[in-house]
Amino acid sequence: MAVAQLSISNQGFARADDVVDFGLEHGCRAVEYTFRRTAVTWGEVEKELPDVEHLLARGFTLRYHLGFFGLTLAHPDAGHARRALDVHARCLRAVADLGGDMVTLHLGLGLDDPNAVDPAAAAADLRELAEHGDRAGVGVCLENLRRGRLNDPDAFQSLLDAAGVWATLDVGHALAREKARGEPGFALDYIRRCGPRIRGAHVYEIEKVPPEGGRAYHAAPDDLTLIRPVLDALRFDTPCDWWLIELMNSHEISRTLRLLREYQAAAASSADAFPVRSETRDNEERP
Repeated sequence: MAVAQLSISNQGFARADDVVDFGLEHGCRAVEYTFRRTAVTWGEVEKELPDVEHLLARGFTLRYHLGFFGLTLAHPDAGHARRALDVHARCLRAVADLGGDMVTLHLGLGLDDPNAVDPAAAAADLRELAEHGDRAGVGVCLENLRRGRLNDPDAFQSLLDAAGVWATLDVGHALAREKARGEPGFALDYIRRCGPRIRGAHVYEIEKVPPEGGRAYHAAPDDLTLIRPVLDALRFDTPCDWWLIELMNSHEISRTLRLLREYQAAAASSADAFPVRSETRDNEERP
């Protein structure tokens, strides 16, 4: 049964020093660093490395998140696909040079139709990146999405198997899809199908689209009623040891951090009452 490190995202802060100030104030020295989502060249990503080095110098533990809207792996345009693969591979090398050991990436994030990505091409690109990661000592995780093929647990598992990568479970994406399908327990299918591969989680309540339309956003929990079953399953049925509070408002981050700490404390105090339900593989070798 994994005990997860609670972490915050730099996306909720304007400067690296703001991340440091929040982390020190709230006793949270773990950050999942998301590189600029609008980056389309390695040079744009490289400009952020001093901020990463600053966080490391201040004693923070980091993982890394590659959520580029304009660098789509396995893009239908071959030239775009090559550029995306190259930048992702450079990111892996940079993460390794910084002492990092885990990266989460996306598939089809910036496409109007995420299903335009060919599954065979996607598996090939992911497999190549996983091999890069193996050589560099960096684990590669694929994140489930609210839209496209990766919003289905079976398809998600199939791609993980074909590519040989780890997984990051985005709880809010999974619950948004559950709500859209009207199938209680659908989100838990990701853990039933992919549990041994899940190494990280993005934790908030649900991803919502505003009623008037526009970009989807992450809604913070007022309590853990909706996400508790998923958190319980992550604890018992996966080797997941990293929970990112993927929120953008410091007050919401602080409140969610408190809720998750209370949850973990209650779980620890009653551990004897919760027998482990399954054995999971928890090692550093790529699946």
